[in-house]
Amino acid sequence: MRQKETRWPLAGGHRAGTLQAPSAVDIRQNLQDQAWQAKGAGVFVGEYLSVLRSTRFASLEPLVATGVTSRAITDAVPAHAGISVSKDNTFAFDEVGGSAFIVPVKLESPLTPEASDPIEAIRYGWIVDLVAFHPNHPGRWALRTGAAEWLGAVAPQYLDPEPVPVWRTPLRWLQAGCHGLVLLSRERESQYRVLSGLSAIVAEDHQHAAELRQQSGRPWPMPRVIIGPSREVRCAA
Repeated sequence: MRQKETRWPLAGGHRAGTLQAPSAVDIRQNLQDQAWQAKGAGVFVGEYLSVLRSTRFASLEPLVATGVTSRAITDAVPAHAGISVSKDNTFAFDEVGGSAFIVPVKLESPLTPEASDPIEAIRYGWIVDLVAFHPNHPGRWALRTGAAEWLGAVAPQYLDPEPVPVWRTPLRWLQAGCHGLVLLSRERESQYRVLSGLSAIVAEDHQHAAELRQQSGRPWPMPRVIIGPSREVRCAA
C-alpha cells in the first residue's frame, strides 16, 4: 500500500505534498532528541516543547500560505502558541495572549554562526532562545529571554565561501528554506560582530544593503554586500 504523504511535520492530520507522513514514533523521537539537546538549558525549552506537542497542522497554515515549505517547517520545527510581549521586547507564553509562531534559536557555537553543517546545526543545535512572530506583522518579533543574537547558521567562512543571505525577518528566513541569517539583536555592536565574521553578504534590496552597511560605522571594515546573485553594492551607506 502506498504510504500517505503530507506537507506537515507534526501530528493532527494529512495534506498532499512531497514529504512522507511521519509516524508517531518519528514525532516522539524528534521530541526526545530536542529534550536531550536542551539539557542544562533554561525553563523556556520545556515551555517550547510543551507548545510544540499541542501544535496541529491547521495552526501552521498561515506559514504555509506565505510560501514556507514543508522542509523548512521540518528543519526549524515552529510551534504555535499565545504570547504576551513586554516593553523590553521579550515575550511570555500566555494562553489568552496574541497568536504567534515560536521558532527555537539553535547554535553549534555561542561565539559564531559558523557551523560545520548549517542545516544540522539548525535541526540539532543547542536551543539558546526562542523567537516569536506572526506572518501578519513579519517585521515585529520578540525573544523569550533576549539572549539570542542571530537566527540561522552558515558554513565556515574560509576558502572563499558563498555569500551569506542576511534576511530582515524570521519569516523571510523560513521562506528561504532556513538558509542564511537574521540579526535578532537590536544592539549595533552585536550586529557588527556577526556581520564582520562573514566573507560576503547578500542583502534583500538596496535599502537593506544600506541598513546593513550602517551597522559598522566608519572606519570599521565591512564584508562586501551584494544584492541578489551578482550586483555588488560597494557604497551602500
